[in-house]
Amino acid sequence: MRVLLRVKELKQDQAFRTMQTKRQQLEAAKETKTRAEETVAESSRTLPAREDAIFGDILGAVVDLATIDETFGRVVQLERSHTMLKDQLERAAHVEHRAEGELEQSRTVYRAAVKVRDKYTLLTDDLQLAADTESEYREEMEVEDTFSRPRGRIE
Repeated sequence: MRVLLRVKELKQDQAFRTMQTKRQQLEAAKETKTRAEETVAESSRTLPAREDAIFGDILGAVVDLATIDETFGRVVQLERSHTMLKDQLERAAHVEHRAEGELEQSRTVYRAAVKVRDKYTLLTDDLQLAADTESEYREEMEVEDTFSRPRGRIE
């Protein structure tokens, strides 16, 4: 029974380590999401100024069609970069959500492992108590038998 209890303790330890790993993964996902939010916010804040800077090169100047197309291409690339940052933020949010779910699942597994270990601990303790009680009873009976026998005569 002690071996089985030890197995249950090892399973509990493994579940605890898994839960700790999931907790660390969640923290990393939260940090990644926070950085992505900051990057998107900064990009959103500066996007109009960056677009104006691109258009500022050709404003008030006589330019050919190729320069206009090139300028438009730079603006489109700027918007794509901003969209990619938003996509990274969405992925980070998804990873964070998934990590929260995995952490909750690992907590459930850990709680179940603790319950099973506690059950086996109680059972093992009860069996040990019963064995100790039986052993004490046998010792008392042996002592009682030894001293309650009639003594033989000494001649």
